[in-house]
Amino acid sequence: MSKIILFDLDGTLYDYEAAHKRGLTQAHISWNAQRDDMEFTEFTQLYSDSRSWIKKFLADSAASHSRALYFQKFVEMKTGAPNTDLITTLHEGYYSGFYNSMVPYPGLKDALISLREKNYRLGIITNMQANIQYKKISLLGLGDMFEEIVTSEAVGHEKPHPLIFYHSLSLMNGTPEDTFMIGDSLQHDINPATFLGITAIWFNPNKKQTEKEISPSFLTLQDYSQLVDMIESV
Repeated sequence: MSKIILFDLDGTLYDYEAAHKRGLTQAHISWNAQRDDMEFTEFTQLYSDSRSWIKKFLADSAASHSRALYFQKFVEMKTGAPNTDLITTLHEGYYSGFYNSMVPYPGLKDALISLREKNYRLGIITNMQANIQYKKISLLGLGDMFEEIVTSEAVGHEKPHPLIFYHSLSLMNGTPEDTFMIGDSLQHDINPATFLGITAIWFNPNKKQTEKEISPSFLTLQDYSQLVDMIESV
């Protein structure tokens, strides 16, 4: 049986933080075009507060990632009313900036092509709404690379819940012993995969932790040019 390689999406296939920052910048420009009364630091703080409020009540659901809900709360907190025109303007501004700044990490496409040629089966496990994640994958030029794409919206639970991992393995007729999980989050990708017996590879391009802080129970990848050799050596 061919081995399976599951990938996280955000922060693993592209630089999420860079895209998110650009999205907020564009949303701020959209706000000031309508209202012209807020500094960027105030804007980002209010966005953070709105996001925290939504996540508090919608934990473990894809809706907890909804930028539309974040900006609805944002507008309500700032103006006292849910102005739908303003919410839509902010939402569209955010994703305009976000999508336009997305690029795959260097070496990713070549690694995926090489793995497919070696008969590895590729899939994605990602939190968030399906329509948003599908668009990201298409914009990255990776729409035909993966056998299965599993979102938390489809499963009804967020990573690190084990059900989203088990569901992915069920769809691909795989077992933990024959599966790799590649992700940038220790909490949402690496720890649950390791717990389930899946070989975990932590994608850590920016060296967020030192080697002394890294558990020996999983591998660490800093550059996709290393991925094929790393997989083949296990």
